[in-house]
Amino acid sequence: MDFLLRTALRLLEPLALLWLALIILTFFLRRRKQTVAWCACAVLTLLITIIGGTDFSSWLLLRNERPWTGVKLIELPMCDAVVVLGGGAEASRHDVGGVRMTIAGDRILTGLELMRWGLAPALVIGGGSSRVDDVEKIESDLIRTRIGDWKPPKSWAIVSLGAAADTHDEALRLVPLAKDRGWKKILLVTSAGHMRRAASVYRAAGFAVVPAPCSFIVAGNAAPPSFRIGIPSWHGFERFSIWLHEYAGWKIYKRRGWLDADA
Repeated sequence: MDFLLRTALRLLEPLALLWLALIILTFFLRRRKQTVAWCACAVLTLLITIIGGTDFSSWLLLRNERPWTGVKLIELPMCDAVVVLGGGAEASRHDVGGVRMTIAGDRILTGLELMRWGLAPALVIGGGSSRVDDVEKIESDLIRTRIGDWKPPKSWAIVSLGAAADTHDEALRLVPLAKDRGWKKILLVTSAGHMRRAASVYRAAGFAVVPAPCSFIVAGNAAPPSFRIGIPSWHGFERFSIWLHEYAGWKIYKRRGWLDADA
């Protein structure tokens, strides 16, 4: 009974309803012998099935995360600073402190844990900006304020990089700050699926990078991806979007010369 109820609820999700409608439309158009139309519907149905109804997207994202699964954060060396890349939070009109965590919120928690372990004397926070009620809110400033509210040790230097446009811009903003403070070796905290590109960007900017990966979306699951076909859901499309963002980002950054020589 529970299985039937769960199945029915999944079929009522918008993506599943669209998928069912496309299947019905495909057969309807085929019976009407509208070849081009039914073939187009069939292809779209197949894409939705593969991306949303199988573990195809998980396998793609796992390829980005797998190289970092062996990193033991507690065994990482001392560095000059912990650098937490943006994307872990965003401004909110109603949440406590005017900020809420995103799917990459593990970045912030991991950075704080590395600081708690005493692996660096400084915490550098990156991120972008958004507008709430026509007021610009800078992600890194919001996070720095929230951390300050929690009364961290006075020995911690907590620095905001301001509103950065992207990972490359975050690295450029860190360069003069690091030069003034004599920072050369950094613990780079970002999602495992983003680490390859991020580490390459920071090495190209002149830093000795010690990767501190987190937010293992696929590799962190108890059950690994398998060969299955089910009712399409948004989870597969979310993972495909994350993978595609990184794939396109790597190509664009490499073309612009923003990656290190080994990329």
